[in-house]
Amino acid sequence: MVDPLLVVVAATVAGAVLNTVRGFLGSEEPYDIKKFFGAVIVSGFAGLAIAQTIGLSGLDPLGLALIGLTAGFTVDYAVSKAKKQIAE
Repeated sequence: MVDPLLVVVAATVAGAVLNTVRGFLGSEEPYDIKKFFGAVIVSGFAGLAIAQTIGLSGLDPLGLALIGLTAGFTVDYAVSKAKKQIAE
């Protein structure tokens, strides 16, 4: 059995990476590896926070993965938008 904490953190990181890829595909700029590692770091901490605050025992691995993917994508999206607002 896979540890629920690992499932949530891995899925959260995957969701953030998917958001950086989405941003790259919609942009004409070259892919910035710093954005990739920034997304991994922020989403890793978000995944740990999520896994520590919700009850993981009653959820199956697919449910945990979906929660993590959604959270990772939204966390990275929110951080990206906040950075753009600060830069303006």
